[in-house]
Amino acid sequence: MIAFEYILLTLTYTSLSISLFLQWICYKKNMENIEAIALTISFILLLISISVSPLFPHENTTTISTLLCMILVGASTFIETLSQPNQTISPVYKKIVVSIGIVLTLVLIIAKFFANNEGVLYIQYAIVSYLGLTVSFSMFIARRTKPARQFQHLHKSIKGFALIFLIIVPAFLISHYVLEIRLGFLLYIAFLALAIRNIHTDLVRLSLIKLNQKPQEQQFKNYGITQREQEIAELLLEGLTYQDIAHKLHISLSTVKTHTSNIYKKCSVKSRNELGKLIMN
Repeated sequence: MIAFEYILLTLTYTSLSISLFLQWICYKKNMENIEAIALTISFILLLISISVSPLFPHENTTTISTLLCMILVGASTFIETLSQPNQTISPVYKKIVVSIGIVLTLVLIIAKFFANNEGVLYIQYAIVSYLGLTVSFSMFIARRTKPARQFQHLHKSIKGFALIFLIIVPAFLISHYVLEIRLGFLLYIAFLALAIRNIHTDLVRLSLIKLNQKPQEQQFKNYGITQREQEIAELLLEGLTYQDIAHKLHISLSTVKTHTSNIYKKCSVKSRNELGKLIMN
């Protein structure tokens, strides 16, 4: 079992490192947000803290670094979830979650230096509950939120990951802190699932990029616009009427309207002005 955990731990470290590297590349290309990178870093920090905690056997409670990392993971998970497009949760909840995290951090530090181990134990249960609730709520939101249109083909994998995380993290917290059953490999599996999901998502994003391609053409590709639809979209952005476009491309007026409707649906816009702002942005 110990050998299995070491192998799993090595795989998890490697996968998270690769994931962080790909996220940084995507961030530099404006395809990833900084919240996602912060979340991955918080997971790596928690993993490091858990890995080195056996070096402090005299501690009767979880090390303070691990508890601090738990708070960081809980807050980062919720913030990263709210940073995704198409979600409808009010930003006020982010302030509440962050405020609770700050209060728990202050109370933990005070308890560590001015209270006994029993006091730290109580705050530990509060932090574990905070982590479990924020992760569970975040994964619930993730499963109900549709991704941006150009990445809708990733929706099933995102929902699958959210379900795995929604099951594994609470199971680990309950077994480890309530039932006192050491099942550390569960957390490694959750982190590994996160890393694999991120690697897959970022590789798909990067695969959409073509070298020596104009930014406008790249935008069309990102939104799944076909070659014919791109021709019509470009003429729309030039200000041509439907009749002019039909005449120029030698197609019927109804065909132009059908393609235009498909373009608007794929890009989630309602007019050529909105399309122009989206494609040229």
